Amino acid sequence: MISLDRDAMTPMYVQLANVLRDRIRRGEIPIGRRLPSQSELEAETGGTVSRRTIKSAIEVLAAEGLVQGVQGKGVFVVALPAAPEQQ
Repeated sequence: MISLDRDAMTPMYVQLANVLRDRIRRGEIPIGRRLPSQSELEAETGGTVSRRTIKSAIEVLAAEGLVQGVQGKGVFVVALPAAPEQQ
C-alpha cells in the first residue's frame, strides 16, 4: 500500500515519484522490470490519486532517465537512481 500525504507541501505526484524511486533503488522493481500499471498504482494508493497524478510521477522518473515507456507494453525501469546525497 502506498501512503501519500494530501496535506503536505510536497505535491502528490512528487511524493509518488519518490516512493517509486525508492522501490527502484531498493531493488523491489529491478532494471528491466515493468512498473505497476496506472490502475495497479491507483489501487495501491487506495484510489486517492488520479491517473494524471500517476502519469506526472512517471514523467518525473522518465525525465530522470530511470524509466522508459514501451508502446503497448508499459513503463520499464532502465536505470538505477543515483545514491541520495549524504549530509
